[in-house]
Amino acid sequence: MSHNELWVGVDVGSTTVKIAVVDPETKELLHYRYQRHNAMQSKTVSELLNESHNLFKDKSFMVSFCGSGGQPFAEKAGAFFVQEVVANALAVREMYPETRVAIELGGQDAKVIFFEKDKTTGKLLAGDMRMNGVCAGGTGAFIDQVAELLRIKTEEFESYASRGEKVYEISGRCGVFAKTDIQPLLNQGVAKEDIALSSFHAIAKQTIGGLAQGMEIKPPVLFEGGPLTFNPSLVGVFQQRLGILSSQVLVPKHSEILVAWGAALSAGAMHKGKKNGYSKEKSLYALEHFSEGKENKSEEEVPPFFKDEKEKSEFMHRHPLFSGNYPQPEKGAVIKAYLGIDAGSTTTKFVLMNENEEVIDSFYSGNQGDPLVVLKSALIQLNERYREAGAKLDILGVGTTGYGELLFYRALRADYHTVETVAHAKAAKKICPDVSFILDIGGQDMKAISVASGVVTGIILNEACSSGCGSFIETYARSLGIKMEQIAEMAFSSKNPSKLGSRCTVFMNSSIITEQRDGKKPEDIIAGICRSIIDNVFTKVIRLRNLDSLGKKVVVQGGTFKNDAVLRAFEQYTGLKPIRPERPGEMGAIGIALLTKEHMERGGEK
Repeated sequence: MSHNELWVGVDVGSTTVKIAVVDPETKELLHYRYQRHNAMQSKTVSELLNESHNLFKDKSFMVSFCGSGGQPFAEKAGAFFVQEVVANALAVREMYPETRVAIELGGQDAKVIFFEKDKTTGKLLAGDMRMNGVCAGGTGAFIDQVAELLRIKTEEFESYASRGEKVYEISGRCGVFAKTDIQPLLNQGVAKEDIALSSFHAIAKQTIGGLAQGMEIKPPVLFEGGPLTFNPSLVGVFQQRLGILSSQVLVPKHSEILVAWGAALSAGAMHKGKKNGYSKEKSLYALEHFSEGKENKSEEEVPPFFKDEKEKSEFMHRHPLFSGNYPQPEKGAVIKAYLGIDAGSTTTKFVLMNENEEVIDSFYSGNQGDPLVVLKSALIQLNERYREAGAKLDILGVGTTGYGELLFYRALRADYHTVETVAHAKAAKKICPDVSFILDIGGQDMKAISVASGVVTGIILNEACSSGCGSFIETYARSLGIKMEQIAEMAFSSKNPSKLGSRCTVFMNSSIITEQRDGKKPEDIIAGICRSIIDNVFTKVIRLRNLDSLGKKVVVQGGTFKNDAVLRAFEQYTGLKPIRPERPGEMGAIGIALLTKEHMERGGEK
């Protein structure tokens, strides 16, 4: 071994890339980085290696890759590859030889590793291991999804959980199922701090009960990986649920890069005496051009959303959205209107509808973890706006529908309420009297409504899973660092869309990791996700054998259909040209406003 050489471990994970530069003599960590790659794995790998070379200009590197996305990079760079459990074991053996069990949580994967000592050498060995499959329940992705629902940053999650006092029952299987448990808690006014703490308990419960699968977790227990490094309260929850002492809890100083550290150590353990093909100029060049040509190698070519600009222009002309500009009320006017409120699973919407059944004002916003506060603030602002214009609002009736229908009904002492399927059907029939099929896709729920001669003949709802709903794309857009309003145009810019199939939100992770590794760009993945929403609707929820049964007059609505790429995906999947209202996200509110008007005109009987 040359004294001019350093050992370098690069852990390419599902959401992050970690690098560790180690002194071969002392095993000391000289430099490390932990960075989200936002679907740009090769770019991030190149950047981190370049940075390390600049810090140690006079040193050569012996590089070893590991992680779910590591092997292709190792092959491209001529570097070593080590399986991540082996890398983990090497690091634990070197620094924490007393460990009996290691619990590692990553961005989308989770592992429980059981250690034992070799009877001959006395060295620590990984005797058994339990790892999640394609489900990201109980991982960093779970925390990301709950943080999104609470409308807080992932980086703030720990501070909220640390202030939590009461624990509620929340599913830890995946972020999607957890939303079903969390939304009612938010609607009841449960503190975000308590929900954050309860989410940590859900993760610990899932790992101990679901992942360990009955195997005893004996102390000392080592906790590692980003979620456990940056959330000490989560470690505390594990300690509490495992019933172990503080002295039996091991938390490495740099646990988030422990596996990368172990990969670096593999150079002197597994690969000792072997020739490493990594060289600075050649390997960095290969890594910087890692994606070239890969996107052209897919077995099945997936066409873009439009064949040319003319087709795109015709589509956009066919489906205009409301501009959002309402006429200013005249000074001295008395505006008589009905207020229709749709309390959705992730958003709150309302419309003001005049006596001619015209929408004269509206509101649409995320729930921000507290829908009642959002609604109260919006109604105060609405009233203030009319007051400043010198006009008076005369509300003739208030109606509520949606996920929080009864909550809002009671809080506002409203005049009328009904289930959202009835409200959505009413609104769709208003813009298309002979509608044959209505598809409404919201944040966490989806409704497919069949209509014949103006009468609802069938309703299909999704159940505990938000497969094919707005949260499906919102979660991934956030993980890729993409703003919601950029999604459609980004998807439309893809020349090589990913084919992700019809899989649930969490199970999609493995497909996306593969696409990232094979050089797909963020716009290709976003395009694939937009199409997967529609794939999921028809293969997992509606399950129609014959699309002709949709009829000729199809209305699509709900906040998810504000996304033009999802609408275009529907057109391409079905071959139909559906009707999208100018206010797709407010159709539930429009429907309940219409029904409230009818109710009040009948005398407003309860």
